[in-house]
Amino acid sequence: MDGEAIVKPRSPIILHWLVQSRSHRILWLLEELELPYEVKVYKRNAKTQLADPALKAVHPRGKSPIIEDDGTVIAESGLIIEYLIEKYGKHTSLYPKTPEDLLKARYYLHYAEGSLQPVLLFLYITYMTRNAPMPFFIRPIARRILDAMDNAFAAPDAKQQLQLLEDELTRNGTGFFVGDSCTGADIILIFPLQGAVTRAGLTKKAYPALWKYMNDMQDRDAYKRANEKVEALGMPATTVKL
Repeated sequence: MDGEAIVKPRSPIILHWLVQSRSHRILWLLEELELPYEVKVYKRNAKTQLADPALKAVHPRGKSPIIEDDGTVIAESGLIIEYLIEKYGKHTSLYPKTPEDLLKARYYLHYAEGSLQPVLLFLYITYMTRNAPMPFFIRPIARRILDAMDNAFAAPDAKQQLQLLEDELTRNGTGFFVGDSCTGADIILIFPLQGAVTRAGLTKKAYPALWKYMNDMQDRDAYKRANEKVEALGMPATTVKL
């Protein structure tokens, strides 16, 4: 944004990064903003898949992502994205150009975690339960119950939301959800959309605009650099093969 002074952190931002979590999009954003940062890696319990308890020493919730910036600890993906762009990105294309686009980008920061992610989490839980070890005579009954739960609410809701996003992306026509450049809306939406490929039937045929969008986001230089950073730390990259 013209006239805005460029602000840089006094010391590297610390990203508390949990394996197989929503942390990757914060790493992607840090690369987009070209900010100095350090990554502290936490692994999940191999049996329970719960986060490393050490995260609770950083923030009481013990969930990732968490960042530390000049002594300030910030949790929750949407808040982290808004904070980083507001503080360090006003001079970049990540900051929406109009008040209307700014409001729209903020809407997606809440929508992604408040509406889209919960239904995908529900589908993930039923998927994992459906495929969990159980006595063979119980499996058919359990699957029928789980299928009924999915079909009664989660699957139709996910389908409706994906169609709304498909329509919005097509209507905007720029390859981004807000304006004509990558914003916080794109950063926040990448994780649930990647999850929708395996959990909610997001395919190239059903949602061509979303499919191309994910390809384009994963092909961004900053996204690739984030993956390279993760791999250098000995962790698996976060990319969905499309």
